[in-house]
Amino acid sequence: MIQFDQIIEKLRTRVSLSEDDYQLLYNYLQTEEHEQAFKKELENHWDEVSSRDDLVLNEPDELYYKIFYKAQELERKTKRRSIRNIGQWVQRIAAILLIPLMVVAALYYFNQESPSMAQNSITVESPQNSRTRFFLPDGSSGWLQAGSVLQYAQADGLRAVDLMGGAFFEVAKDANHPFVVSTHSFKVKVLGTRFNVEAYENDDISSVFLEEGSVEMLGNNNEHQAVLQPGQEYTYSSVDNAFNIAQATAEEQLSWTKGILVLKNKSLLDAAKELETFYNVDIEIADKELESLPVYAKIENERLEEVLEITKLILPIRYKIEHPKRLKDGSFSKRKVVISSNQ
Repeated sequence: MIQFDQIIEKLRTRVSLSEDDYQLLYNYLQTEEHEQAFKKELENHWDEVSSRDDLVLNEPDELYYKIFYKAQELERKTKRRSIRNIGQWVQRIAAILLIPLMVVAALYYFNQESPSMAQNSITVESPQNSRTRFFLPDGSSGWLQAGSVLQYAQADGLRAVDLMGGAFFEVAKDANHPFVVSTHSFKVKVLGTRFNVEAYENDDISSVFLEEGSVEMLGNNNEHQAVLQPGQEYTYSSVDNAFNIAQATAEEQLSWTKGILVLKNKSLLDAAKELETFYNVDIEIADKELESLPVYAKIENERLEEVLEITKLILPIRYKIEHPKRLKDGSFSKRKVVISSNQ
């Protein structure tokens, strides 16, 4: 297809794409055959394409998002397809990516004729065993951890996020519209910054790590608790109903956004909780005396079995993996790892 080849050449030679180019790509990528062709071309020329100043590509999904956004703008003008159909297209485009465990999320409803809270509302859910890239209508973006849910709404001068799980936020600066993340344990209020939140409802400990800027920590009744500075981690214990602030490293706190799990002097119990999320498994420590054993690890592409085998060489443990079982409702349980003492 000559026009498609011309677009690839533009991407390769840093010529800006026109709206017609984006719409052509949108139409072209409606079949799996064409998706695969586009994928192959990006692979062949990624070093050149990824350095384009006009696309500001830090990773492959940025290109897909840009195409989606342009296509969505055109679709809203023509109203030829529903938002649902566009969403199905984006999900299929996201599946092209070579990076595993990553899903592009940039869907929101927009109604030009009747502005309301729904105008800028979205819900992003991250599948189990996947981290999800999201883009919000206000220009903020970030990553959502596996099994987490984020709900965003903008109204009454406030950008409000309800978070169940873990997420990293890069908040677009807007002094007139504070950005507030609410969890079951606390609230985080910011104007523009980069920070990480861990707030799973079943965990006794929730936390916030600040990479850049500053954030105000609030209780669930909006009472002031603290102001964090870069490099600080806020941890809240639901058992003690108390919080603590300490220094932490970005490598350990934010590596999950790159598909890496860093464990530094974690107890085996805490490490097991992070491995459960990372690998979408249930882990049981059968012998209580093992829970406090220290764990040091950096996990990137290793399979769960490989991690367990290495751990077995370092710590006095053995393990057993129980395969998923069919439940009464027809679904299947997660894999279960039972860790016990080898002594």
